[in-house]
Amino acid sequence: MISSPCDRRKHLVSAAVAVLFLTGCSTPAAPYTGFPAAPTATPSSATGPSPISPDVVSPAVTPPPATSAPQPGDVGIEGPSHAGTPSPIGTKRATSALWFNDGSWWGNLWDTDTSDFHIFRFDAATSSWVDTGVATETRPRTHHDVLWDGKTLNVASYRFVNDGLPAEPGFPTTMRRYSYNWSKKTYTLLSSTRINNERVEALTIDKDSTGRMWATWQQGNKIYLNVTGPDGRYWGEPFAHPESAISGGLSNVSVDDTSAVIAFDGNKIGVMWSRQVGDATDGRYWSYHVDGAHDTDWTTPVAAVLGQNSADDHMNLKRLDSSGGKVFAAVKTSFTSASQPLIQLLALDSATATWSAHTIATVSECPNRMVVMIDESTRMLRTFATYPKPSGTTNAGACTNAGGAIYEKSTPLENIDFSTATKTPRVVDADQYAHNVTSTKQNLNSAARGTANSGLLMLADVNAANRYWHYHDSSGGSGGGDTTAPTVTPTPAAARRPSPEA
Repeated sequence: MISSPCDRRKHLVSAAVAVLFLTGCSTPAAPYTGFPAAPTATPSSATGPSPISPDVVSPAVTPPPATSAPQPGDVGIEGPSHAGTPSPIGTKRATSALWFNDGSWWGNLWDTDTSDFHIFRFDAATSSWVDTGVATETRPRTHHDVLWDGKTLNVASYRFVNDGLPAEPGFPTTMRRYSYNWSKKTYTLLSSTRINNERVEALTIDKDSTGRMWATWQQGNKIYLNVTGPDGRYWGEPFAHPESAISGGLSNVSVDDTSAVIAFDGNKIGVMWSRQVGDATDGRYWSYHVDGAHDTDWTTPVAAVLGQNSADDHMNLKRLDSSGGKVFAAVKTSFTSASQPLIQLLALDSATATWSAHTIATVSECPNRMVVMIDESTRMLRTFATYPKPSGTTNAGACTNAGGAIYEKSTPLENIDFSTATKTPRVVDADQYAHNVTSTKQNLNSAARGTANSGLLMLADVNAANRYWHYHDSSGGSGGGDTTAPTVTPTPAAARRPSPEA
């Protein structure tokens, strides 16, 4: 991938940031001292003196000036630099980097001035990011999954391995918890605890109805889990999904498989994973745990899709509790024929415990790295993915793992059908490839989920220029903006499919 910055723009980002350096924090079982400790408001079992009071106030920061005017062919808004970290919003799409709280969007973004990750607030009036100065991670080569649960911000941070490489011990995965001051509109670190001690390909978190946090990842060719106590803070010992104990168990997977966790149906936590071992049992599997049951009490895995090449290691999960505990998964396959689905939407009907599969885009469209969002006000499923760039831009129509442009395809919740959905460009850098779209775990425009009048915000990465880009839809509608289908220069069929490792 091109590594030189895009020199057609001048990027002016100013921030008056007060950086808070704290001492190490630990869990009772496994101390981790690579990050600031929590304030004195944390339980007494946390170690290290606290140099600041519990009422830490994020410094007032003037929003950065807007970047230069968009160039011909650009779509979306160019944001701050992430120079110094290689893939700041991850690559597998199971994770989320944004959240909506107290009438504003927030993000976990890299800060180039201090070379660490910070909480940023999105200023909708100027369509720009404002650094709060509150750090979330000092390690540059980390990926993150962010959950705002309505009271506490939870940030899981892990060192990652590349595709095809096994998990590697000796690299702590941490979860940092932050309180929110509603009057001061500031975040304060509460605790920093260890989830596992592994460098992994992907890891996600969610919270069940009893207040326990869950995490999942792939390690040693098995699907692993961990869970906290009811305080949502201290983690137990990681354990393999119980199906792994069975010879040929379906949670025994390949080194390139991943998993994701989601709370659903009011009292359950579910886990989905890919299985790519090269036989008839390959597919996408689902198992769930009833809140309050023993940690290792999980249902027998069922296949959401089944068959060789029906799975890949990309997935993004959402739930809709208002419709009988439905779960939706945007997933990628490993199919290679032009008419076969390359990205799909899987839908769980919890009343019948069955999954249905709906094609979002075929191999011929060359989609990659997708997420799904639920707009509860309009009852729309909005999907975003990387597709080849439109005509009139550099590398138009090229199908490559390096990226392309971010497009949206949407469909009604009650009648899922992407076959006639308009493909609308949302992020296009005319000169470079955009990739790795991300957003929030929350549903949009939902008073019950704390996102009333949220609209939609999604973030992407233009890696060659070390820049974040974003698309903001403030309307809260079914898509908004331009609905004209992009024109793409045809690409030979042999070059259309990214490799399974994409």
